[in-house]
Amino acid sequence: MNAVDHNNVVIFDDRGIPSIMCRFVRPKDTEEIPAVFKIGDKVADAIYISKYPNTVIDGRAYSMPMADPTVNITFDEAVQACRCKGLGWHLMTAVEFEYLLNQSREKGTMPHGNTDWGKDYYHKDEQGKVSNFGRTYTGTGPVTWNHDHTPYGVSDLNGNVWELLAGLRIKDGIIEYIPDNKAASSYCDLSRDSEEWQQVKTNRGPVRVNVECGDIAIVDLPEHEEYEPDYDGVRIEELEVELSEIPQALRDLGIIPEKRAEEENKTYVYFDATEGEYLPFRGSAFYSTSNSGPSALSLNGPRSISYDFIGFRSAFYEVNGKLITE
Repeated sequence: MNAVDHNNVVIFDDRGIPSIMCRFVRPKDTEEIPAVFKIGDKVADAIYISKYPNTVIDGRAYSMPMADPTVNITFDEAVQACRCKGLGWHLMTAVEFEYLLNQSREKGTMPHGNTDWGKDYYHKDEQGKVSNFGRTYTGTGPVTWNHDHTPYGVSDLNGNVWELLAGLRIKDGIIEYIPDNKAASSYCDLSRDSEEWQQVKTNRGPVRVNVECGDIAIVDLPEHEEYEPDYDGVRIEELEVELSEIPQALRDLGIIPEKRAEEENKTYVYFDATEGEYLPFRGSAFYSTSNSGPSALSLNGPRSISYDFIGFRSAFYEVNGKLITE
């Protein structure tokens, strides 16, 4: 069987430069449409996720093997590098990333990766080809570094570089999102002051993050007068959830998944509940060692953040059986 049989496809842009993508088809045998296949008021027949963290060539994002992932790029620059490839192309959303993690959880194949300067911290015999600093060339690790532990899976979700994501943020301590995975739409306004952003709410009120004295809790009670917001990180097993109900959005976005694999509990999550806007990146990086894991989440980076350990991944969607560009 060839790569196409395993849903690996190559998509060329109008410059003739290829991207290797992993195709995921919407199940037709269920009444409920999974959140990842909703694109605003459209329903996608399939989504395509970059097989590799992206490399920017002449201002455009590409998914290629044996490449050094592009880093030192801001959120807005990453959005532009994806969207300028044409209609349907977008920065991978938080919903799409969580969809991949759920695939791994269901298969029992949580991906390993470059979390210790070229090798996997928890599996020292697993190594990739080091490119620059502590990063590895995309796709050079063993198959256990892919989301499904096969040669055809999405590569490097765990470690190498943190990945910027669209459609989720924390603003002044409150978790906000763009509903219906509309962040994947080329027409979605992802700017700081966009009216597309909505607060995640329960019947008691907005869902906020309390970071106080080293403890982190997801709550839906009003901010109390004595509370002085802070920023910090904890292992997932130490993250407290004090909600009257768990909105589905928190599950779809990966804040509180329906279920987790046991090895995820030692992974770290970080939140900044102080005044301001903080955007997400996920998956940990080459230096994360014992704090690492594909489910690692940082909601503590300003829109302008740009480091040599933060990259991104583009995605694409298909409607009515055709690529959007056809």
